[in-house]
Amino acid sequence: MRVLLMNVPDANVGKTTDDWDIEATDIGVFPPMGILYLAGAIRALGRHEVKLVDCILDKLTPEQASQRAKDYAPDVIGLTVYTPNLYDALMLTRSLRAALPKATIVWGGPHTMLFPAESMAQPEVDYLITGEAEETFPAFLDALEDGKPLDFIPGVWMRKGGEVVNTGAPGYVQDIDKLPFPAFDLVDFKRYFSAIGTGLPVGTICSSRGCPFHCTFCCKPYSTYRSRSVENILAEMELYHAQGIREFFFFDDLFNASAKRVKTIAESILAKNWKDVVWSFRGRVDAVDEDMLRLVKKAGCRQILFGVEDASDEGLKAINKKISVAQVFRAMRLCRKVGITTSTNWIIGFPHHKTREDIVKLIDNAVAIDSDFAQFNICIVYQGTAMFDLAVERKLFDPDIWRKHALNPIPNFVEPIWEEHLSRRELSELLKQCYRRFYFRPMSILRKVLRVRRLSEFMLFARGALTLLGIKGYARKKHVQGQESTAR
Repeated sequence: MRVLLMNVPDANVGKTTDDWDIEATDIGVFPPMGILYLAGAIRALGRHEVKLVDCILDKLTPEQASQRAKDYAPDVIGLTVYTPNLYDALMLTRSLRAALPKATIVWGGPHTMLFPAESMAQPEVDYLITGEAEETFPAFLDALEDGKPLDFIPGVWMRKGGEVVNTGAPGYVQDIDKLPFPAFDLVDFKRYFSAIGTGLPVGTICSSRGCPFHCTFCCKPYSTYRSRSVENILAEMELYHAQGIREFFFFDDLFNASAKRVKTIAESILAKNWKDVVWSFRGRVDAVDEDMLRLVKKAGCRQILFGVEDASDEGLKAINKKISVAQVFRAMRLCRKVGITTSTNWIIGFPHHKTREDIVKLIDNAVAIDSDFAQFNICIVYQGTAMFDLAVERKLFDPDIWRKHALNPIPNFVEPIWEEHLSRRELSELLKQCYRRFYFRPMSILRKVLRVRRLSEFMLFARGALTLLGIKGYARKKHVQGQESTAR
């Protein structure tokens, strides 16, 4: 069978601010790891032909993407769907159905796990493959081609006799070492970049899956933490290295869950004697120490991205982050001491942010902590989180707000945020203050300019500055599609 996997466009994704959003592409264009892994798994079995179209990378409209699909003439089309890009996914699906009426259209991704029945309510969708699909989707393709029942395949949703039925729990891969490497040859991977990287092509690697922590704002499909062997990780790096890639980004939710594992990876990289390799990872501030940082620095680690979120011990406790402000300061100090750059993630608009002063204090502490880069966001209250349950209990918005969007998605859906104390407009203005106060400090600008070693880095720096000044970025009319504030 001919299989086409598509990364959905992002022209109409959900918005949080009143009049200003930083687009996802303003902080980088990252490879669609989910469908790349899926393509690798399909191809490894050698039975089906597979092709991939990244609508975000190529900036395709649904009509343009459908034309590419029509040119390929697939038997099966698979789309990874996230709730924020649901409208784009549905528009693409409808366009595909019109262009290829006989093709089987399958949805997968996080949205289908949260809203499977609502996803199947869209008549253009033939099947859902929920959960991790590297094992279940190839089995689905085999059964479809052979005309066999799908009942034995976990996580499949389908229609039978006019009713929607499913085959049980979502797919789950216990041993992720067994998974084939992502099929990066199906995309022009040298076009992907990170706004806080060097500007050179990056090899993106997921060395683990899952997160064992339970932050109140986080919606995650799996809490079980599974890691790949060091040998398996290095084998993937070697494939990149052979193609001229020298920068790597470990995209795991939690790369440094084990300090011992991080040290072993660093020692293995050193053993390869890759003098020109640099890499970065996402991790926690409470899981670094000076010995580990010196070792990873020696092995080429140039940057660590830390999820901090809030800037007071009381706030961190309220969101169940299980770190302290002292640990944040310590991690920044140690990284700067050994020469590793840092990036921190922050969130405003938590339930305990009751006044503007609370967020001004967060900005003050973020500036004092002084990471090299920072990203700020307004807290989105996602279905399936402890924070969503609390918001519903306090009657802050319609408990079916996400479900109604899942059934009838609209462009630029105004996502629910916590407006009990501060309005969307106030939080939007505070978000601008966060970025401008953090980045437009003389010493911060000077450090970044002095760190520039190549033109590509300077271009990324300039692009970021223009975005923060409002010269580039996203601006839209207030109350998109007639939506009003959800505050009560």
